[in-house]
Amino acid sequence: MRKIKNLVVGSGPAGLASAKALQALGQSVELIDVAYDLESDIEQQAESLSHRRFQEWSNDECQRLFPPPVASSSGVERRFHFGSDFPYRIPKQFRIDAHNCKTEFSHGLGGLGNVWGAAILPYSDRQLNDWPLKQKDLANSYQNVLHYMPASGALDGLDASYPLFLNDVDGLKQNAPTQHFFEKLLSNEVNLKRQGIAYGRARLAVDASDGKNGCRYCGRCLDGCAYGAIFNPRLSFQQLEREGLVIHKGKLVLELKDEANSVIVLAIDVATGERLHLEAERVFLAAGQYATTTILARSLNLIDIPIPIQDSQYFFFPFFSYKGHRSDIEFTLAEAFMEIENAAVSDETVHLQVYGRNRIIEDQVRSTLPAFFPRQLVLDRLYIIQGFLSSKDSGSLQLTLTNARADGNDIRLEGVQNERAMLVARRTQSLIRRVLLKFGLVPPLNLNVVPPGRSFHTGGSFPMSGTHEVLRSDILGRPAQFRNVHIVDSANFPNIAGSTIAYTIMANADRIVRSIDYS
Repeated sequence: MRKIKNLVVGSGPAGLASAKALQALGQSVELIDVAYDLESDIEQQAESLSHRRFQEWSNDECQRLFPPPVASSSGVERRFHFGSDFPYRIPKQFRIDAHNCKTEFSHGLGGLGNVWGAAILPYSDRQLNDWPLKQKDLANSYQNVLHYMPASGALDGLDASYPLFLNDVDGLKQNAPTQHFFEKLLSNEVNLKRQGIAYGRARLAVDASDGKNGCRYCGRCLDGCAYGAIFNPRLSFQQLEREGLVIHKGKLVLELKDEANSVIVLAIDVATGERLHLEAERVFLAAGQYATTTILARSLNLIDIPIPIQDSQYFFFPFFSYKGHRSDIEFTLAEAFMEIENAAVSDETVHLQVYGRNRIIEDQVRSTLPAFFPRQLVLDRLYIIQGFLSSKDSGSLQLTLTNARADGNDIRLEGVQNERAMLVARRTQSLIRRVLLKFGLVPPLNLNVVPPGRSFHTGGSFPMSGTHEVLRSDILGRPAQFRNVHIVDSANFPNIAGSTIAYTIMANADRIVRSIDYS
């Protein structure tokens, strides 16, 4: 059996950060993942779009590649990547029984990085209170990630606690409603500070330059970026594969056995059902919270034992400005961030993302308002505010490995409610209603809190510096009973902040990889 030097399990953001860091250190690395991918015919069609101005795209092409996402009154249920659901496909060997929660699993190349909102914000020192680290311990790794991930934003009021880690940054152009929104925030800045609210341009993993992959403002951000402006780990892995990175595709990792100088990896070919054994000197678990936890539960024989998973629930509500703006839909990701540190709301930070018009919102408005209602009047004034809660204010989940079959794993996921989620969401909505009263109105009854797991901001099953005998890891992400296995995704987070998560996952993975003694 050929021994692999360093094996990364998973091809999402954590897997990419780990592979990049290993290569930067001159370490040999290979990757293993199910790696479902975009259908070749769809990829060819999307490639065709990338060579033309979006004004030249035909209606037939747009209908095929940009179908509407699945949405309801509870928000967007599922977004597609150029109309494909490949990021969400689950191999038959992985069976899931979910109750009182709502989430998605990804076994696609690039993971949920194919359909994410691209929001990037580092954790502040306040949000790292439960960690054995401070922001300064992650600063170099945040910077390392930006060597291959584009960032757009601005040096503004967020920078004191949430640095850009860049001396210069391109900002996406602002549409008229966004400009109006920031003008009102600026005129109310003293009161906002008094209420513990910092604000600024949304930090996004989007190329805002005039280069080849710069944003063209086609308004299709939520459907798949034909120009490659939105950072996607899948595209990075395609490039790394062309450069020689070995990716063992179509393989689902089931179990790890840590030996004296190596790790035995038990996997299964999802197409043929063939069981495989690989040997690696070191394994980096980047499979995502649920898959990583399942692999470790089986490896540690934790059958029928519920494993707690922390979650950052999100909520959203509409906001209507007094002034209307009719403008084309050019950009549909978050346009502003607001960070709330107000003890009357919560002892934890609440993160808000502000969205302007997009087709999802328009479709929902049109479907809920009667035909005689002046819908355009509403759309010209509508913003959506999405808030993320700390895991301490959120519900949680429990993952139980119910059956470790020879050909796969069965798990049960159970959502656990926390009454603080609605309480803090209501307090946040009330605060925003008061501080933005001169700008517009927040309807009193429109507040939706999504079920546990729906935000995809989950982690903490094997937290660094945890106190549980088994369910913990050290500062290098090594679970208690392993020497050569490192968790590099959010499964090792001590808490989940009410903030963006992917950027910190990548930075922490980079930190772990670069902190290991490979001699």
